[in-house]
Amino acid sequence: MFDRKKYKKFARMQLQNRRTVPALMTLITKIVFLMLLLPSLKNMPALYDAALRAARTNNWLAYKEALNAYSNMPAVNLAEWLIFFAVAIFAVAQLCVYLKMSRGPEPVQLGDFFAGFSHWWRAALAMIWQWLWVFLWMLLFFIPGIVKALAYSQMFFIIAEFPNMPIRNALTISKKITRGYKANLFVMHMSFIGWQLLGFITCGIANLWITPYITMTQVNAYHALMKQALETNVITHEEIHY
Repeated sequence: MFDRKKYKKFARMQLQNRRTVPALMTLITKIVFLMLLLPSLKNMPALYDAALRAARTNNWLAYKEALNAYSNMPAVNLAEWLIFFAVAIFAVAQLCVYLKMSRGPEPVQLGDFFAGFSHWWRAALAMIWQWLWVFLWMLLFFIPGIVKALAYSQMFFIIAEFPNMPIRNALTISKKITRGYKANLFVMHMSFIGWQLLGFITCGIANLWITPYITMTQVNAYHALMKQALETNVITHEEIHY
């Protein structure tokens, strides 16, 4: 039985007196992503000026040309690719810490976060594999793409918990354990909109507390889905242990 309120309650308990490392992980991640965005951000004023001129003169062709020039800049393209892979690499590194926190009350160290970067290659491959399948489903229609994104949403949790599992198997298991629970996962994600809005209003400062809470809740939901799947023989222990 999927119980998001219980997962949120557990998350608050698990983070109690242990928020320092999650907050530092969130801060480090934000700083790195900001640095990766700098090549794009420094050219945004020129693009903004082009948009203003287009609005005044109704010459949107000039703005389109400026937008195309901006999109084709090598620095912008490189930043986009780096961010694409960094999302997965940092996610897996952080999940290694949250998974450890979910297993017991032992303190975690920032070193646990840095140790998680040893899975960088698997995280990058997982990102490519997941994105490919979501993209293919998006070609059919937007809704099937969203549904499949939810089906694949547990893949990085699995990658972090089972570092020897093949990438394809992780995707397959994610599909199996989310079967019948995709709507529940969607509602759980939507339930954090208010918190995410608060993070936006505070220019990301509140995210130092909000992001750990959301991620810890998602980890608890992942454990519940995995446990339910094992108990109902949707998956077997042989499938997850390598």
